[in-house]
Amino acid sequence: MINQDDKPLRAIGAYWIDEVDYPAALKIFDDGNTLPRSWKEWLKIAEEMESGLKAYGHPVMRVRIDPATFPAWCVARGTTPGRPGRKMFVAEAVKERYGDQD
Repeated sequence: MINQDDKPLRAIGAYWIDEVDYPAALKIFDDGNTLPRSWKEWLKIAEEMESGLKAYGHPVMRVRIDPATFPAWCVARGTTPGRPGRKMFVAEAVKERYGDQD
């Protein structure tokens, strides 16, 4: 029997936006009005979240969102380019890299 403490922690994905893409991302995200207005503010929050997860021992995978291709990806999967789409996009990338972690 495997001790739960011996099992590696799940890899966690975090959506990542390049500074140059941030204004376009805010425009395509259907919840863009709820995100920080500036990339620097967003980056601070994203890096704090990433650091916290790493402090607990989780591997963290940055998953870059390209605002030029993300809306089409969402349409192809029947989701919206907002929080649900970002979560699905990140989950798919993490599963592709790390496999099924259940």
